[in-house]
Amino acid sequence: MHMSKLSKLSLGPSALLVTSFFFIGVVFWGLFNETEIVVKYVDAGPVDRFAIGQVDQVDDLPLYVIGLENGTLRAIDTRLEGSSCLANWMPDDPRGRNINYQASYGVFEDTCSEKIWAAAGHAIGGDTPLRTPHLEPRPGVDGKQHIFVEFIILDDFASDEKSKK
Repeated sequence: MHMSKLSKLSLGPSALLVTSFFFIGVVFWGLFNETEIVVKYVDAGPVDRFAIGQVDQVDDLPLYVIGLENGTLRAIDTRLEGSSCLANWMPDDPRGRNINYQASYGVFEDTCSEKIWAAAGHAIGGDTPLRTPHLEPRPGVDGKQHIFVEFIILDDFASDEKSKK
């Protein structure tokens, strides 16, 4: 009877030691295998440039701004999670007419899977909507109110951009 009590006691410290080493290993793995994420705010232009229903690309980035029906703006990131594909803006495509503001043409289309999204980033056909990064108005270098869009640069996107140059 005394022996079974002793074996129960030795299991607790062993389990604590194994668990401690596991979590210490996780911390070190995180320190040395860091994913570099850079967040920058991109100037999309003066506020008066945007109109309701109008889709504007920001620089040459996979980033767009659209004026919504309620007078606000929405940013859309067309990089598709889990793939190296982009959804491209197709302004003359009629497939978005049922959902776009004032039944206007245009969809974002994934050239890899042919999935489509409406101008405001809503999925057409039940897929996940496109990502909508944060945007904020603030003064630009010209003194006018500009729209700045949050753009997250991931390791794989940054390396793709470098290889294109």
